[in-house]
Formats: sequence, C-alpha cells, structure tokens
Amino acid sequence: MLRLPPEMRFAKVEKVLDYFDWNLINVDGSHYHYEKPGYSDMIIVKHKNKVKRGYIREIIEIQDLEEWYEQNKK
Repeated sequence: MLRLPPEMRFAKVEKVLDYFDWNLINVDGSHYHYEKPGYSDMIIVKHKNKVKRGYIREIIEIQDLEEWYEQNKK
C-alpha cells in the first residue's frame, strides 16, 4: 500500500481499515463511508472492486501509515 499502486483490491483496503479500527457506517452505491473517533470521516469509492490511488494516498496520510510502518517493521 505504501508503494502507491495505481489501484488496489477493495478487500485489501477493507482489511487495512478494519485493522486500524475504522467503522463502516454507510454505503451509498459505490461510496463507502467510514468513521473513527478522533479522525475526520473518510469516503472510499469502490470502482469495479478496486480503489484508486487517490483514496489509497488519503488512507496513508490520515492514518500516518508511513510512520506506523517505520515503528512496526521487523
């Protein structure tokens, strides 16, 4: 995910969001609305079972995944 692929399977994105305790609160067509206490809500658009790079970048920035990775790599 940190390599910013052009798109990623939605199931993998869901696993990451679930791991970091994001809650799916609403689905409106292809728009998935997630929330987490202390963070702004996030909308992820699923298109043909994929998520585009812009949404992947948003997840990385909001969750600060680069710092998390550096602290947790083995």
